[in-house]
Amino acid sequence: MNCDICGKPTTNKKGICDNCTKIMDKVIRDVGPEVWNNIDDCRYIYPMVKRVAEGSLRTQDIVNELLKGEAD
Repeated sequence: MNCDICGKPTTNKKGICDNCTKIMDKVIRDVGPEVWNNIDDCRYIYPMVKRVAEGSLRTQDIVNELLKGEAD
């Protein structure tokens, strides 16, 4: 099975590799449960998570985008 985010091989039953899971966990922790629980489908941030895994984006950029969406 391949990671749903970055496409690398993974054995994780969730379909997300360990590296992408760490990134997602950090984003969830940083935005807080109140904001995260209000998101219906988090798949729209997968391209940003992939860019963090590749090194072209920071987790803080994802956090800022999610918090900006909450303020709108």
